[in-house]
Amino acid sequence: MEPIPSSPNAGAASPFRRPPTSAFPRPRGSGFGPVPPTSLTPGKTETASSARSRTEARAGGEREALERRRRSGALWFFWIAALSIVNSAAALGGQQWRFIIGLGITQLADGLAAHTGHSVPIVAAVDAAFVGAFALLGRFALRGQPWAFVVGAIFYAVDGLIFVAAGNWIGVAFHAFVVVMALRGLDAARRLR
Repeated sequence: MEPIPSSPNAGAASPFRRPPTSAFPRPRGSGFGPVPPTSLTPGKTETASSARSRTEARAGGEREALERRRRSGALWFFWIAALSIVNSAAALGGQQWRFIIGLGITQLADGLAAHTGHSVPIVAAVDAAFVGAFALLGRFALRGQPWAFVVGAIFYAVDGLIFVAAGNWIGVAFHAFVVVMALRGLDAARRLR
């Protein structure tokens, strides 16, 4: 290589020549190095975030379904209590009709009181105790206490034996249905814990 004469301002002559500049200038900042992941794959990061949001939505949807099932199971205790009150009021008022879903023990006590003709205050107290116990179980079950579902389901299953002894198979079927609903509520309450 030939030495290039230097300009008076540059100082000494350089043995190397500069390459000619391009007609298309290079943009600043581009060069070698790591490439940000969002610049080349915008679809993948959107997919990951949307997959995460779908997973969270699915988990939220499952939780809502479990809460609905738990609430549904707990509300059956209130239905039993309310219909038992209606049954007792009808029996103590001399009516002959009854709701099937009510408690068999209160119907039995009401029938004994109507048959003997006295001890109505005692029967009303017994009815109030059983109805109050079921309403209290419903309250604890709504709060998500699994033991309330267990106690309520066991007691209502035992109460169904009164209908078995009487041969009231429709009452037995309704008792079995309510026990299943309470057990579904129990399952949901356990999963939510």
